Amino acid sequence: MIATDLERAAEFLFTLSITEPLTDLSRLQEVFETSGFWLAESGALAIEELSSGRLLGTTQFYRSGACIHGYEIGYVLHDEADWGKGFGSDALRLMSQVVLDAHLECHRLQLIIETWNDASWHLAERCGYQREGVMRMAGYSSTVPEDCYLYSLVRATRENT
Repeated sequence: MIATDLERAAEFLFTLSITEPLTDLSRLQEVFETSGFWLAESGALAIEELSSGRLLGTTQFYRSGACIHGYEIGYVLHDEADWGKGFGSDALRLMSQVVLDAHLECHRLQLIIETWNDASWHLAERCGYQREGVMRMAGYSSTVPEDCYLYSLVRATRENT
């Protein structure tokens, strides 16, 4: 993520932080200057088109929960025109590798994907994540929480394949 990406990123609620909707540009700049959106237990990376440097979206990681030995990963491509071109798969694979390399104590990565989002759960499966079940009314993108699939990538399974 670079400073010139911040104005575009500010258009989207949780594209850079899962705990705070960073849509105020001055707050976004403050967080960027303080941390670069990268801390030991959470971080965000830009998804950019290599040929143009255009910001396409972001991928984030953060603690799943206090009692879970792993991290959750999220990803978002801002414009529908960029979907289906491999940007999301590349970003998920890269972030998964970065987190596993940086956190040797991490045993699992997980994704929470709303059940209606076929493209996202197909992407997860192509990247080696396995569906574990349904989390009822766990979604966050609408006024009424939607059911979500829980996906995981387990280090031991990944290393044995």
